[in-house]
Amino acid sequence: MSKLLLMYSNLRPSQEHIERLKALREDMEVVVADSEEIAVRHAADTEIILGHRYLRQTLPHVRCLKWIQSTAAGPHHLLSSDLRRVNPILTRCTAFSDIVAWHAFTLALTMVRRIPEAIKAQQQGIWAHSPFNMLPIPQTAMVFGVGCIGRELARILRRNGLTVLGVTRKYSPEAKAVCDELFCANNNWREHLRRADLCFITLPLTKDTHHLFDETILRALPQHAVLINIGRGGVVDTDALVSILREGRLGGAALDVIDPIPSSSADPIWATPHLLITPKVAVFHPEYQKKLEAFIENQVRSYLKGEALLDMITLDDLAGGG
Repeated sequence: MSKLLLMYSNLRPSQEHIERLKALREDMEVVVADSEEIAVRHAADTEIILGHRYLRQTLPHVRCLKWIQSTAAGPHHLLSSDLRRVNPILTRCTAFSDIVAWHAFTLALTMVRRIPEAIKAQQQGIWAHSPFNMLPIPQTAMVFGVGCIGRELARILRRNGLTVLGVTRKYSPEAKAVCDELFCANNNWREHLRRADLCFITLPLTKDTHHLFDETILRALPQHAVLINIGRGGVVDTDALVSILREGRLGGAALDVIDPIPSSSADPIWATPHLLITPKVAVFHPEYQKKLEAFIENQVRSYLKGEALLDMITLDDLAGGG
């Protein structure tokens, strides 16, 4: 008998999803881990883990785990000594790369066209017939991280006439194909920051990317540039960004992720000029659950048939930053 443990972070699996998983093999036992206690209790004889909500608590107890299907596109935060010890097949979920890329592009245009200022005027009942200090129409974008999301974003940008400068940890033909110029993380990408009207971050958080966007890097961008982060909050030094925005040194910033997350409505970040915050919602849309469940069911079906799985990654990939 195969045991499959479901522990999704953002949703409870639908009953239809559970039944479809059970139907994939007659002897399949499907357990929904509604709590850490349930996850740990069933860990020992679990072969497949779907999701990662209680993964760190569960890994010390597994005995026959063979595969983990994460629901994240960048599961670098899952790396641990227990994961190295177990060394299972590990797959991520890139089913929403297009949605996240469109969210990032929308954030960029929103800041360039000063839409937040128009909304504020509307809320105040003011017919503010002025250009709201709109920014220049962007011509060049830098995309940091040219994985699945970064490549989707690059395609959108190029379809809209922008030159795309990609920055990636290591060269790949797939990344090169969607960028006008591609720089590897260890070469002279810093010299090209001054060319960026838009700067997109899709990077995971690793020891190499933590606060990569510090005060020095942020000040190297043009004064009119807009920074958009849909990767991990810790890649950006939030204090430095807020300080620079208050100086009027950047055209703006749009963050779907922040580190640290504001703890109260009194946090000064909320009043930072030309800063737009969407609270980690880039991945969501009305069909999110349906699309996620279909992706995972197809993955389980492939696994049970011994077929190749989509989006396989290695522990070295997690450690290196992608």
